[in-house]
Amino acid sequence: MRIATLTTVAAIALAAAACNNNQAGNDVSTDTNLAEDTVANDVLGANASNAAMPTDASGFANAVAASDMYEIESAKVAADKASNAEVKSLAQQIRTDHEKSSTELKSAAGTADISVAPKLDAEKQGMLDQLKTAAAGADFDKLYVEQQKTAHQKALDLLQGYSSGGDNEALKAFATKTTAPVKKHLDHANSIKL
Repeated sequence: MRIATLTTVAAIALAAAACNNNQAGNDVSTDTNLAEDTVANDVLGANASNAAMPTDASGFANAVAASDMYEIESAKVAADKASNAEVKSLAQQIRTDHEKSSTELKSAAGTADISVAPKLDAEKQGMLDQLKTAAAGADFDKLYVEQQKTAHQKALDLLQGYSSGGDNEALKAFATKTTAPVKKHLDHANSIKL
């Protein structure tokens, strides 16, 4: 009996010691966790509002050109795959307005002697690839509208930022003028209930 009692007491003591050691190993500060979360969110694009907006003319022009390219290409995909009439209407309006915006951007950039070379960044290419591989129908409609909300909010932030702090008057005027249709697209996307 005495051996059983000693064994039980020893087991309890070892368990308690193990718990205390484990606690020390898991004592990670809140600051460390928050810092790691911020880094992870930056990689995933969740901290997009913290992303640096280009304020130089060339950076702005190429960022807008890439945005227009994504909008035009995604609208072409939506024309084929969307099933909801309002989503199709949004896509057609986006395509029309962003084709116009691309032409106006090239003109404004030309007055600043800036060549525009649109290229999709990894995020926009990934979004476009998602649309291309998505099945047509209601799920596609939801995906397209959600992407448009995200893309147009980022485009609106870009345009407003350059409009107020850009370094080229022709491109600042372009940014100011283009803000209205982008806001209209964002409002339209936000109004669609799927």
